[in-house]
Amino acid sequence: MNKCPECGKEFPEDHAYCPMDGSRLTFGGRGSVSPQRSPEPERSPVSIPVRTLLSGLLILATVFILSFAAIFLYQYLKPKYGTLVLQTTPPGASVSIEGKPMGETPLTLSDLRSGMVALKGEKEGYKELSQSVYVIPYTTQNLHWELEPLVSELTNEQLARIEALRKRLESAREEKIFLPPPEDYNVLLFADRILEIDPSNEYALNVKSGLVENIRNLADLAYAQQDWLEAEKQYRRLALLVQYDLVTETRLADIAKRIDESIKDREIQIGGWKTRAEAAIKAGRLLPPEKDNALEAVRTIQRLDASNTYARETIARLKDLLQTRGDSKIAAEDWQGARNEFRSILQYFPEDTYSRARLESVQGRIAEMEQPRPQEVPSEQEKQHLQQTMSEVRREALDLFNKGSYRESIEKWTEYLQTDPDGDEAYFYLGAAYQSTKQLDSAIFNYENCIARNPDHASAHLNLGMLYDYHRNNPAVAQEHLKRAMELGGSGEYSPKRIRAMIQDLEDRAIAGTVLGTLIPVEHAHMFSSCRGSIRFTESGVQYITTETDHSFYESYPRLRAMSLQGVNLTIKTRDKTYNFRFMNDTDAARVKAWGVSSNKLR
Repeated sequence: MNKCPECGKEFPEDHAYCPMDGSRLTFGGRGSVSPQRSPEPERSPVSIPVRTLLSGLLILATVFILSFAAIFLYQYLKPKYGTLVLQTTPPGASVSIEGKPMGETPLTLSDLRSGMVALKGEKEGYKELSQSVYVIPYTTQNLHWELEPLVSELTNEQLARIEALRKRLESAREEKIFLPPPEDYNVLLFADRILEIDPSNEYALNVKSGLVENIRNLADLAYAQQDWLEAEKQYRRLALLVQYDLVTETRLADIAKRIDESIKDREIQIGGWKTRAEAAIKAGRLLPPEKDNALEAVRTIQRLDASNTYARETIARLKDLLQTRGDSKIAAEDWQGARNEFRSILQYFPEDTYSRARLESVQGRIAEMEQPRPQEVPSEQEKQHLQQTMSEVRREALDLFNKGSYRESIEKWTEYLQTDPDGDEAYFYLGAAYQSTKQLDSAIFNYENCIARNPDHASAHLNLGMLYDYHRNNPAVAQEHLKRAMELGGSGEYSPKRIRAMIQDLEDRAIAGTVLGTLIPVEHAHMFSSCRGSIRFTESGVQYITTETDHSFYESYPRLRAMSLQGVNLTIKTRDKTYNFRFMNDTDAARVKAWGVSSNKLR
């Protein structure tokens, strides 16, 4: 028997297989055995059929195409939105889309779904206007409608009212009061009131279109001349007439940028004018009409910086130099020269009491020297002849003034004063003539001479009030004269009510002057919370500052759609945001309202 060495099983045969590991056993002599392992089967290399490979690639391509198609269809089919900006002439038309009211023009309709929409505009007194517009995705489109007025039969009462308004409009136009202020007396107001009665009134429509053309020409001229402050003023006036005008808004934004740039080099400009002023003082060129005189250089510095210390000190130096010049001529007994010197000083510095006292002294001395020798009392015939001569001179002076020949009128009124040196009428018309020829300091000097002789001259007080406002920039003195003119019953078209409005405007501007640049405490309302900070109004925009959140912002005025104030609640709307504020103090709200009304910032 043969025995397996691995498992110990016995086999009768010479050849067998081990039941344990399957190895083949071969038995030789003497019971020896040699196990043989079965050979490992050979493994062939792995191969992928071409057909399987192509199928996989096809599946991948199909998945890619389907994914791309899904993304494309999503982008193509998802809702898209655009914006329409609607304006009408005249404004105030009610707009609806598919019968849904949207508001009154001028109107910005944001987030309109792309596609065709049916717009309808309605305004009382005008034909209804309908238009289908395709809203282009991600685009702002501007639409302008000219509303066609309905032709209606006007009553006699309406015709009489239109005629009365037309006369007031012509009066305001002669006085060159085209836009507010005052709010109750200007060309635009009367034209709009005529159009409220008769929307198709050709006269009023032509007046408004003429206003737009004239103001646009003034604005464009100032812009071309790089007179940025004047250009800003005229474009803001134009914005009152033509709302949401793209050119005007663009120009205002550009002007604001240029003004900011000009402020940066203001110190350089002031330095240049200081050099000119010192050179003029050294050369003795102190007052106009001398070319490159010191006074004009100093006043230019004051326009650049109203609180400039150098300008204030140099004005005092000029007065001292001029007074010394006059006193020197008194010492030399040059009475006529001294009178001319002190008159020149008072022409530009009417508040100078020293020069006024010296002038009175000199004039008294001249009067003594010119005192005629005792002579016979003029006969009645000579008195009548003198009176007739004065009457003729007065008539000629009035005729020349009414014809607009102001320089000749000045000569005649000066001649009249030689005979009647206390004639308040002559001084008044001298002031008016100088004012018409833009010699405003001389105008003030003569108006004050008129009031010195007749304190109840309402027209002189009225004109002084306006001159002290826009020429001398002295609202306190301006208010005194305007109040006196109002107490005296006004003058001509300037009724007490209208003068009261002018005084109120001065008071509002005085209050408004405390607003610009001041940090005013407010509360900023969010959707579910609020934060506190400070709001600041500048010449170019509005800024909100807070440390509680990251809601601080700055918006320029051209970007604002509206800024309104109700009580203590201020709402600021831009093209894409709305900010709601509450003033912490009622007095701050009143100040901001006065500033907003006077500067036309609040709507």
